[in-house]
Amino acid sequence: MCLAVDKNRQANPRLKRLVAYTSFLIWSFAQPATAQNLDPDASEAAARAALAVLSVAATPNETLSSLSFLSASGDARNLRSTQLRGGFKPLGNGLYLEGQFAYQNYNPLVIFPEIGSDTELDVTWSSIAATLGVGWELPLTNNWYIRPVAHLSLGHVTTDAVFSNFPLFPSRSNGAGAVDGNLNAFGVGASLSVFREAQFGRWEAEYRLRQTFLEFYPINEPQAGDARANSNQTTLFSRYRYPLDKVKLLGRPSKLVLDGGVVLYHGDSAMVLDTDWLATVGVGIEVDTTKIGLPAVEGARVMLNGVIADSFSGFSVGFGVRF
Repeated sequence: MCLAVDKNRQANPRLKRLVAYTSFLIWSFAQPATAQNLDPDASEAAARAALAVLSVAATPNETLSSLSFLSASGDARNLRSTQLRGGFKPLGNGLYLEGQFAYQNYNPLVIFPEIGSDTELDVTWSSIAATLGVGWELPLTNNWYIRPVAHLSLGHVTTDAVFSNFPLFPSRSNGAGAVDGNLNAFGVGASLSVFREAQFGRWEAEYRLRQTFLEFYPINEPQAGDARANSNQTTLFSRYRYPLDKVKLLGRPSKLVLDGGVVLYHGDSAMVLDTDWLATVGVGIEVDTTKIGLPAVEGARVMLNGVIADSFSGFSVGFGVRF
């Protein structure tokens, strides 16, 4: 019987090749290599990509409203982001506190095709980031102020991969550390702002110039190696307010708000967005809230902003408050 089996194998080389090919496919899908190309913590390249996109969300961007919903798309980019940002002086002196929380949702293979060149998986990465800033505001001259701020940021990136409408389970460890499809990160850095508040007739104006730099690193991720990414941004921004005497909201006076700004990207953010610059122009309305009962809030506004850049365009619907 054994001899008969050997003869049958020799007589069916196609069957042998089919069995070998099928075994190879099963072995390939059982390996973590494909998942490593997709999970943000599975390799140094994937971690660097995750950190680079996270840096965009974690860096305070004064061209957007305090609460903004941004959708940007183009030939090579599709990025949705929500940011909640605010800053104030709690003690009434020069001490300045700033905070930001951001959420992103995107396809990493569109931004970094090299990390998934061997797969046809439909992948979505989501990231959240919280950034705290502590600084001091110093007067210069003629209503000009300077504000240095130190920043600390914490972030998390997670993956959601779908293959033929079925969940792709997190890959197993390949011996160098666990791969679970999640990346924790922290960032440190600083910013320096110069700004002015002025009055031109009935127009109220403010001008801001800000330079921000943050460096991001993975937290306890053996697979990520020496991955790091930086966010280096220069922001120029201006806003104008004009009283609308005949328009009252909630029984309170209102103002027309016009603003515009440009962000210049110098670090990994430029690679993520595929542009060295991004411009916004917005129009909105602000209502006086001094007698509504909101502590320390002088006004609340709603803005509609258009966003343009080299390779994409988008929009932002934002809400803001003025202290």
